[in-house]
Amino acid sequence: MFYLYRSRDLTRYLSPGDFQYILTPAQSLKEACIHYDLSSNTNGWSLQFGVPPRKSCVSSYAQPYRHNSRSYADPIYDEVERELQIGWLVGVEHGKCWNGFRNPFHIDDDGELVFSPTPSSWHSWFEDEIKSAYRNAIADHHGQKPAPTQRVHHDYYEPAPAGRTLNSANVGRLLAAGGVYNGNIEGFRQTAEQLGGDAVKGYDDVLNQTTSGMMVAAASLLITRNPMAAEELTSYLGKYKKAHVLLDDMNVSELNYVRRNRAEYAVLRGEFNSTVRPNFLKSLSAHPDAVSTFDSSDLLRLADGKVPSGWQVHHKIPLDDSGTNAVDNLILMQKSPYHSSLSKTQAIITKELPYNASTNVLWPSPNGVIYPVGK
Repeated sequence: MFYLYRSRDLTRYLSPGDFQYILTPAQSLKEACIHYDLSSNTNGWSLQFGVPPRKSCVSSYAQPYRHNSRSYADPIYDEVERELQIGWLVGVEHGKCWNGFRNPFHIDDDGELVFSPTPSSWHSWFEDEIKSAYRNAIADHHGQKPAPTQRVHHDYYEPAPAGRTLNSANVGRLLAAGGVYNGNIEGFRQTAEQLGGDAVKGYDDVLNQTTSGMMVAAASLLITRNPMAAEELTSYLGKYKKAHVLLDDMNVSELNYVRRNRAEYAVLRGEFNSTVRPNFLKSLSAHPDAVSTFDSSDLLRLADGKVPSGWQVHHKIPLDDSGTNAVDNLILMQKSPYHSSLSKTQAIITKELPYNASTNVLWPSPNGVIYPVGK
């Protein structure tokens, strides 16, 4: 889902991990013409350092706004175009996988935000504005840096040349999970072999690890809808009332799961119930994803620190493990079928693990702060 933000507001609405999904100025303008009203009839002659009004119920296939003939003034379109180029306005595509042609920033292995210039992002202010906001976002999150970007954006039908990220071990691990689920282990392994590089190693690593019952349970519930399409490698298949439920925009990672001491767990759970959860809900009341998902009555409940009916606040990494009550570890999820199916699978993964024991598992967690958005 696409949103425009003022650069000064990025730290308010984006977590550090969201910065990799900032679009190029050209792509942002294209999306803004679909999702925002850029007409001067609505906005007057200037945005006055604001954001144009967002259209309601618009699909990505809607007819975009067209710039007036060059013989006529089109002040709002021109202002949006100019401010996107210099980074005063920033477009972000939430809920889609990273793409090297659309996303000029990525996060490296050290958690630093790296900029790759594009024809439309030539102005130095664009890079400076966003990197400055990223540093502030890291500071707001107590120095915690996000995971590296999964830079998968190449040809999916030919063997990948050495050095391209499509042949990474991570892709191989996810292909292995899909092979277990589909009962086609050799077929999925052939796909990993075609990709080359470390993909086969990652594939074999997972299958070696799945000798434990918990790893098999986890891997058998992971799936990619199309193993040849890299942008689909963030899907997850759970179960709800004997039916399969596909969850998109998920992060599946290997986690050393350590069951927390019960006394420590009880303290954290008490803090969550008394102050953390209501404060988190209040912080969501003006979030763009909340505005596009909830009606006015539910937004009032959020502003009052209450959970909308049919929703639940979820810890991405659970308190039962090493999870904390930090804001970036929380997400508001629709109970059925999404939260229920996710919780059920997480219970399967950990049910045989004693307290104070640990094991390596494949752990699914949703991205963002609301899941799903706009449904």
